[in-house]
Amino acid sequence: MVTVTSDKKNITLDPEFLRRLARLKLETRMILGGVMKGEKRSKKYGTSVEFADYRDYHRGDDLRYLDWNIYARLERFFLKLFQEEEDLTVHVLVDTSASMQTGDPPKVDHARKLAAALSYIGLTNLDRLSLTTFSDQLGKGTHLLRGRAHLATILDLLNDAETGGRTNFLESMKSFSTRHHSRGLVFVISDFLDPVNVKEGIKRLKYNNNDILLLHVLDRTELDPELRGDWALTDSETGEVVEVSVSPKLLSDYKRRMVAYLDDLRTFARKLGLGYVLTTTDVPVEDFILKELVVTGFLR
Repeated sequence: MVTVTSDKKNITLDPEFLRRLARLKLETRMILGGVMKGEKRSKKYGTSVEFADYRDYHRGDDLRYLDWNIYARLERFFLKLFQEEEDLTVHVLVDTSASMQTGDPPKVDHARKLAAALSYIGLTNLDRLSLTTFSDQLGKGTHLLRGRAHLATILDLLNDAETGGRTNFLESMKSFSTRHHSRGLVFVISDFLDPVNVKEGIKRLKYNNNDILLLHVLDRTELDPELRGDWALTDSETGEVVEVSVSPKLLSDYKRRMVAYLDDLRTFARKLGLGYVLTTTDVPVEDFILKELVVTGFLR
């Protein structure tokens, strides 16, 4: 059994879940441009062994790939096309800011388990993979790793990563883009509770032409709070205390604004051509990956 520890409890990936994860592959919608031949099929046509399609011959094309059988039948020149198998670069970014410590279970526990599972899929399929944490700035991260033997490195980082600090999504994404120049498939796991900087940070991440999936992790009570009466609410990141009297109208206004924020973020992601999925900590990571995440097309 693979174990990921957090501040409050151990998070486990049981053997049966690992076996099911090993049958999955991470998928990208972009045309790859890697150098090494790997396990991931590219949309780019090359000269590997698997036939893909034909196209008309143009002056200067390599005559070795002309299909003479078709020429004999149609008296037209057609060039054989083949699909390349290229390696995929995968980055997993995990929010470890103070707001991720809230919830029952804490959102950061859910995020760590999700990150471990996605990393396992990538490493099992020989993708080049990195994992990086962030909060007010970019945190610790791995180099690009390849192969299942590096799973221990991923788990060590998840185990040791400190949680806390205010979220600065823009600065973190700027630093990440500076650290990793090559295009890749990027999973961002966060509660995205930094409305001032989130959009600019996402645009900065998209600037490198990455294929991005935003994995929005919230506690169920953040969507549907059950508070009633007088409360002193403490901001988990700033420490600011606000005294409120929770009335039905206040709850209604809160839910309306939360729905509007989620819709706005989802629409923003769609306009940029990004993937976006919302999940809550009461949904088991196993169910989320095997049932919901596969539907997005980023897994198959």
